[in-house]
Amino acid sequence: MHLLARSPRLAPFPAAMLLLWLGQTPAFAQAQPAGAPPAAAPPAATTPPPAATTAPDAVAPSSAPTPTSPPGYAYPPGYPPPAPYSPPPGYYPPPGYYPPPGYAPGAAYYPPPAGPPPGHHEHDGFYMRLSMGLGYLHTSASYAGETETISGGGLGMDLAFGAAVARNLVIFGEIAVTSAESPTVKYGNASPTTTPASVDLVGFGPGLAYYLEPLNLYFSGSLQFSRVTASDNSGSSNDTADLTDMGFGASFMAGKEWWVSSNWGLGAATMLHFASMKLNGYDGRMTATGVSILFSATYN
Repeated sequence: MHLLARSPRLAPFPAAMLLLWLGQTPAFAQAQPAGAPPAAAPPAATTPPPAATTAPDAVAPSSAPTPTSPPGYAYPPGYPPPAPYSPPPGYYPPPGYYPPPGYAPGAAYYPPPAGPPPGHHEHDGFYMRLSMGLGYLHTSASYAGETETISGGGLGMDLAFGAAVARNLVIFGEIAVTSAESPTVKYGNASPTTTPASVDLVGFGPGLAYYLEPLNLYFSGSLQFSRVTASDNSGSSNDTADLTDMGFGASFMAGKEWWVSSNWGLGAATMLHFASMKLNGYDGRMTATGVSILFSATYN
């Protein structure tokens, strides 16, 4: 007996292998009946197709821009180039200088404002004060057992020239005048028929002034050599006479000034002026007191 017939358990195996082999051949596939089920599909591939694999050096698509290297700089698509650089008003860049592309110009530079000049609104250096206004003068003299008084209103004047020796402290030389125009004269209980046209108290000497800042208030005083003079109504060339010898006096002022420039100030002040002197040609003394309201122009 054939070997296959002797081994019933092994007979189906060679037959199945034969049928499987015959099913893979084209002739057998064409000979299959139309109603027969399709042959089993081959097992799926376990490796991805070559197109799915990614290589690190894959070629970029043709639509991507080809990168270029400097020096040429190309702006990305959709980004317009920056506006041209223009320097700020009054400022020009040095020759050959241009800002880098894409840098916006900086903020305009303006130099800081210039400060006030040296000595601006300060009491230093040369000092000149010119003051003039209205005054009132009263004198009294005793001689021969009688008292003579002279009084009246007139001109008040003060001129001072000097220099600052410290901050707000000024030393100066001063001339002060207080006048009585067409004064009233009394001798005892009687009034003389002839009166002088004017009587003047004149003094000159050194003085000090101190300013209080920032109010620009000042106080000044001076010690003076003083004399009282009179002018008559005759109109002659020798119409001025000294009523007293040279004596001693003083003047005091208090005022306020307002700056109108770096060094000039305008102001107003009150002056007290007095002196005591020996009468000229008589055995007696005269005292004189004057008060004035003055307007001033000061350079310092």
